[in-house]
Amino acid sequence: MANFVSNDNMTALMNGIATKFNSLGGAWKFRGSVTFANLPSTITPAMAGYLYNVTNDFTTDARFIEGAGKKYKAGTNVAVADLTTYSAVTPVGSENPTTEGWYELVNGKYVLSADTVVDSEKTYYSAVVDVKFDVAGSFEDLENVYDMIAGTFDSTQPYTAGDVVIYEGALYKFNTDHAAGAWDSTEVDSTTVTALVTAAEPDSLTTAQINALLALLD
Repeated sequence: MANFVSNDNMTALMNGIATKFNSLGGAWKFRGSVTFANLPSTITPAMAGYLYNVTNDFTTDARFIEGAGKKYKAGTNVAVADLTTYSAVTPVGSENPTTEGWYELVNGKYVLSADTVVDSEKTYYSAVVDVKFDVAGSFEDLENVYDMIAGTFDSTQPYTAGDVVIYEGALYKFNTDHAAGAWDSTEVDSTTVTALVTAAEPDSLTTAQINALLALLD
């Protein structure tokens, strides 16, 4: 298996990862490729998990979890994240839960109450709706991995502990400094794309994304 990333296949990888989300059976719902300007201007909790591949370079705005002003390259995947919080309310007894817009917790999910009078046996919740875009995977994630790889092992070059090299089609990280010379398996530890991604950006990619990346590299 080819378990490293090159600049040449980054675009194909990002688009391939986005397309593959639909087949992972999780919460991701790939909605296609759009320009940044054509991302939905209004997002709702019902859109949570929608995933878009942005086809042009863009700078985030206040709609993003990452905050405004962060730059990303064309090909970045953007998902809709529901950050809504729920708090238990204490009814006085005369409220209409439906009119109040209260929720009930049913089978682990918050759903709008259909009650028109307060049921003293129930717990009702008010919601602070907060839905934002989240960068689900970008060239930055892959470039962090690419930048960590020193290249194919070269016996004429010295390496320092932590350097990552490709040797016989696999990835290895030096656990000690290496003077120029022959390959010594005791000086390295085997590593993978998953390990490098999580080391570089521990919160940037989900398990599903990493698995999709690895599958595309098979």
